[in-house]
Amino acid sequence: MKMRKWTALATSVLMAATMLAGCGGAPASQNGSQASSQAGSASSAEPVNLVWAGWSGEEEASKEIFTRMRETYEKESGNTVTWVGWTWADTAQQLLIRNQGSEQLDLAQVDIGIFNTVAQAGVLADWNEILGEDFLKENFTQSALDVGNVDGKQLALPWSMASISMVYNPELLAQAGWDKVPTTMEEFEQCLADVKALGGDIVPYAVSTKDATCAGDFMPWLWTFGGAIFGEDGSVTINSEAAVECVKWYQDMLAKGYIAMDTGRGEARQMFAQGKVAFYDDAVVAKGQAVSNGVAPEEVVNVCSAMSRPVLKAGDEPQSTMWGHMLVIFDKSEYKQQAADLAMTLVGDEIAMDYFTNNGMPPVTTSMAEKEEVKQDAYLNGFLESTATARLEETARMTNANEVKSVITEELQYALLGQKTAEQAVADMESRLNAL
Repeated sequence: MKMRKWTALATSVLMAATMLAGCGGAPASQNGSQASSQAGSASSAEPVNLVWAGWSGEEEASKEIFTRMRETYEKESGNTVTWVGWTWADTAQQLLIRNQGSEQLDLAQVDIGIFNTVAQAGVLADWNEILGEDFLKENFTQSALDVGNVDGKQLALPWSMASISMVYNPELLAQAGWDKVPTTMEEFEQCLADVKALGGDIVPYAVSTKDATCAGDFMPWLWTFGGAIFGEDGSVTINSEAAVECVKWYQDMLAKGYIAMDTGRGEARQMFAQGKVAFYDDAVVAKGQAVSNGVAPEEVVNVCSAMSRPVLKAGDEPQSTMWGHMLVIFDKSEYKQQAADLAMTLVGDEIAMDYFTNNGMPPVTTSMAEKEEVKQDAYLNGFLESTATARLEETARMTNANEVKSVITEELQYALLGQKTAEQAVADMESRLNAL
């Protein structure tokens, strides 16, 4: 049985680089008032309470700024905002459950994968109808809008776009004798050995080995080895020599103590912030963790910088997965215009600059792209380098993405724990994916 073929938007890969180039058009206002006037709507005479849902407001590195976001909108509008949050892994399911029930749900934060799951359910409102197509095109790059456009309907508003890249600690690498990042697999493994030799409880590379982030980290390494989960026709192609070699590499890294079991994105972030990890995979939000641990925003690059993933041989294209946050409004919402005003506050210059400075989140409006602080930011530029060759996760446009990721994660764990050979684990990935 063939898996449902995933569809990638080619233009999304170049979005972050395009964003910094800037383009013409009226800039988004700092407080979202321009959105209301452009859309031709008026605020409700009576204050209302909006329900905004997602996951970032639950994360320690983002809690304070999410509070500032809500307070900014509340002061400007007279309305109130109730935040409802879950872990990232639970967000897609919880949004659908809440939408199907009688509980209020107005605005939600989604990423590329969550967006696809929710959009397939047919429960999202069209931003073209709320704010107007012309207004959106004047204030956002087309490539950013394309990521959330389905069959001509703008079902998601871009909020922040980049890629999930490899993040490293320059100070820790310097202690291990490295003044530059490794660019090939051979160099990478030698660097990991040198970091390991520092002793202590340092984990050289905190690649994810549990939950959905495990499959997410595995994909770009699979591509690096020349493999893929699916073929161009949507058929399962995971059972390949490249995939076996990739799993064997994981096994070798564990045997040498370069990676560790029971590590997810959350654990990796915490250990990295404590100086106990040299490398791990993350999005631009890695900066927020460093800032929340007392590092000044302008000093973050000294302990947390982005790099391109090492390649098998010089000249190969570095691999990474496209990442981005968007905002969606639900059809069931009684307060679509107020929710849109809240969204425009979130992407407006004041909040966007706060989010960018403290969490490293790349803004997506044309007005923010023109600011020198954005163009010259060393932290962001590290992510943009890897974004230039980023790809959507192979499961990004699949309705059963979570099931696919569970299969990949479980079989990789069996191989790492020595319960299966690399060949058997890959073969079982194939058979289980074909059975979905």
